[in-house]
Amino acid sequence: MHGGQSIGTGGTLWPSLAMIGSSIFWGSMWYALREVEAAGIPAALAGALCYGVPLIPLLPFLYTRRRELAAGNWRVLLCGGSLACCNILFAVAVVLGEVGIIILLFYLSPIWSTILERIFMKTPLTPIRWIGIGLALLGLAILQGVGGRAPWPSSLAEWMGLAAGMCWAVALLTARMWSHIAVLEKSIAQFGCALPIGLLVYLLIGDHYGAAGWPDGATLLGAVPWIVAAGFIWVVPAMVLSLWGAARLSPGRASILMTSEVVVGVGSAAWLAGEELGWHKVLGGILIVSASLLESWQARRETQAAREGAPA
Repeated sequence: MHGGQSIGTGGTLWPSLAMIGSSIFWGSMWYALREVEAAGIPAALAGALCYGVPLIPLLPFLYTRRRELAAGNWRVLLCGGSLACCNILFAVAVVLGEVGIIILLFYLSPIWSTILERIFMKTPLTPIRWIGIGLALLGLAILQGVGGRAPWPSSLAEWMGLAAGMCWAVALLTARMWSHIAVLEKSIAQFGCALPIGLLVYLLIGDHYGAAGWPDGATLLGAVPWIVAAGFIWVVPAMVLSLWGAARLSPGRASILMTSEVVVGVGSAAWLAGEELGWHKVLGGILIVSASLLESWQARRETQAAREGAPA
């Protein structure tokens, strides 16, 4: 195993299981969000509330970590804001769109990561990265370009899923560029930005693309159990497991394990929501996930090369 650790010794077993566990939570998050919407809360508000609720236990840290937050200024906001945008856009997309398609569109993020790293970090475009981009684009064409559809997102929900992946790529870039910013500050900024960003998205798209209306008190109260469940049974465990696991694994291994979210999301949507698991989704998904795995493998090679002082 990488770094001389063996899963049998427990060196990477528990962190790996933590990453898989977080993928189960993230991959099934759509179910909780749809239950909140079914209770009468529009999709964008559902996302804002579910991702904003975890800020409550972090409120004391707004005071105790105020100097660190002030020192990070706009960088902390960009790190947290990009994650919040990612979460809100993804939440709205999986409520209004087809879960399997949305998750696969989100996983086109290696394309955007490669472009951003090339522009801002001057990372060379290796043949592996070009192959990854090609696989992702081919997967998108197969995923979308069947039944006479154009080979790109065909609804606002699908575009939002794609945009969520772009925001995730920005979040990964900022994490690499400003690695000195602690996870706690990023988490405070992320959950703190979720509510205003969710409200803005709701004002822009309204309720199922119609006029925005506000749920009454009784409706909001009736949705509280699912809002709390989504925030503390799904979001918080997913965050804790992914952060704990990623901190103890190589970036490549962590990224590879996170792709199990695709299997959980597509499988659970087919099982619980009755979504069709057509050949285009399977084949397109395999190509898109392969692109993510190639990107993870390249990242692992670059990390090893940097340690050994050799080109990747």
